[in-house]
Amino acid sequence: MQLPLLLVTFGVIWQLLARHGPAIAFCEAGVGLSISMQKFVATAAVWLMLGTCCLAQAPTFTVLPWNAHRAAVSLTFDDARPVHLDLVVPELNKRGMHATFFVIVSKLTRIDDWRRVMEQGHEIGNHSISHEHAATLTKESEETQVEDAKAFLDSNFHANVTTFAYPYSETSKGLAFWVKRYNFVARGWRGDGELPYLTPSTDFDWYNLPSQPSFTKYDFAVYQDWTDKVMAMGAWTTFQIHGIGEPASGFEPIPTATFLKLLDYLATQERSGLWVAPFGEVAAYLRAQKIVEAVPPKTRGSEKIVAWEAPKSFPEGLVLKVTVAKRKTRLYQAGRQLHPDKKGIYSVSFDARELVLKEAL
Repeated sequence: MQLPLLLVTFGVIWQLLARHGPAIAFCEAGVGLSISMQKFVATAAVWLMLGTCCLAQAPTFTVLPWNAHRAAVSLTFDDARPVHLDLVVPELNKRGMHATFFVIVSKLTRIDDWRRVMEQGHEIGNHSISHEHAATLTKESEETQVEDAKAFLDSNFHANVTTFAYPYSETSKGLAFWVKRYNFVARGWRGDGELPYLTPSTDFDWYNLPSQPSFTKYDFAVYQDWTDKVMAMGAWTTFQIHGIGEPASGFEPIPTATFLKLLDYLATQERSGLWVAPFGEVAAYLRAQKIVEAVPPKTRGSEKIVAWEAPKSFPEGLVLKVTVAKRKTRLYQAGRQLHPDKKGIYSVSFDARELVLKEAL
């Protein structure tokens, strides 16, 4: 086929594609042509559609799960027991690990020591005023157990405490209402047959996330299996722990030697890509990731804009780790270009509520 005819044919198909779409474009462009020419028109239409799709694709980016780690584990400790201050926190600090402590306000003693726990990078969470069974609460006490506890914790820790753990892992419609009002996430039980291993593709209730409770009868092999499984799945799981050592230290205490062996094993797994971080920190990262990934980009001139909103009571200062599919893609927030680290990873502020993508010429 001569070049002028080729160019004319492509030009006609391009106009028809833009005006009517691929099906009508093929039919109209092929009217009155020979069989061989119709085959050529069909081939040309396919190539033009592919080219159009490629041109229309937005610059792509990927949010790296678990803060650019392979998997995540959160250690949570309930009831603000003295053993948490005397044993758990010092052992965690030795290994550079941070955990979550869900405290019962009416049982909270040594408040200055607990303030230092937060200053050391650990998380303080709400475990209600007095740890009552959900079925025994009135409408008024459901609110009090959540709201008054939060008010006390916010005031005494000079922080916005926005994580909650249900006492006895029990919930009710009324209790959940107040938990959702003042928190962005809550920890529950394992669930009915629900696997306590969460991934970014999993659907779950942010206000009743599953956890794995420890029991005195469990030996180290059980906790090792939990850890190995989360690493193999690239997932996140939460350990729910109460006492350590003596029976008086709390519900179903873990033998001290088993607990220390668990911490040592987690430390070895950190070197293999495990992220050991507080419950609220991991939950915030995962929720932010899912929010950003669910937003369809909008076009503004030559730019692609990804804009989102944060949930109520969401913590400030969260940073997502992001990579781009093309080296020529440039990322901007608040009018400033972002630059990757040596591994090609960008730090994207969730607080900025917007990410701008441009293709460099």
